[in-house]
Amino acid sequence: MSDVRAARGRDHGGKRIRLSRISDPRTGRGLIVAMDHSVTLGPLGSVQRMRNVMQAVADGGADALVLHRGRVRTVPEDAFARVGLIVHLSAGTSRSMDSDAKVLVGGVEDALRVGADAVSIHVNIGSPTESRQLEDFWAVSRECDTLGVPLLAMVYSRGPHRPAGPVTADEVAHMAAIATDLGADVVKVDYCGNPDEMRTVVDSCPLPLYVAGGSQASSDSDAVALGAEIMSAGVSGLAFGRNVFGATDPYGVTKRLSRIVHGDPSPMAVDRAGTLESA
Repeated sequence: MSDVRAARGRDHGGKRIRLSRISDPRTGRGLIVAMDHSVTLGPLGSVQRMRNVMQAVADGGADALVLHRGRVRTVPEDAFARVGLIVHLSAGTSRSMDSDAKVLVGGVEDALRVGADAVSIHVNIGSPTESRQLEDFWAVSRECDTLGVPLLAMVYSRGPHRPAGPVTADEVAHMAAIATDLGADVVKVDYCGNPDEMRTVVDSCPLPLYVAGGSQASSDSDAVALGAEIMSAGVSGLAFGRNVFGATDPYGVTKRLSRIVHGDPSPMAVDRAGTLESA
């Protein structure tokens, strides 16, 4: 990822400063750990375990955490000296009649009041409520531009009419185009399963492109290997959730993924205990 691409869409001074808190300002690359899943799925573990995980993520070298604003209060304050904060503004639950529906549950000013460096929204293209979600995207994008706050758009192909099977590169590229055209500063999309095909998505997107980790891998090593495979496609970074907070060793996985994102693309650059090998 070149500095030119990393700088695109970042002409607002406030956005530039805040983006430097959630990614490497020299390269535009970053490791984002998403922990907004508890609204959708329920508790991600005990209170103490989640505090430990968030501390481990910060200590392990993640660039940013994605949290709902109420959950921010449960994070040790010193963690934010080492990790940026992205406040998620969308919500929906797996218990809903339409599990692909997302609604706004906060605004950009709300997020700034709790210390956010950026905000994120979730849009499911193909949901029966797609039009409402796109309207919400537009509204948040405008507020972000006014206040100088970066917007991470998580845009996915979902819904009852989507063909069964893995997501395709064409679908992912369309999701990235939607995010770009509606005013995102950073894009998060699904992985199409093939680095060469994913590279075509990267080539089509003028914004920093982050890739979701998807379902939890069978082991910590598999999660790290997935991260290395995705980064080999030339994306700007990873936005992993389950594969970090659900890991046996969240600190070790974070440390290894951070090394892959910011340095050596080989998963073996970091040993299985998460300790950096000597150069």
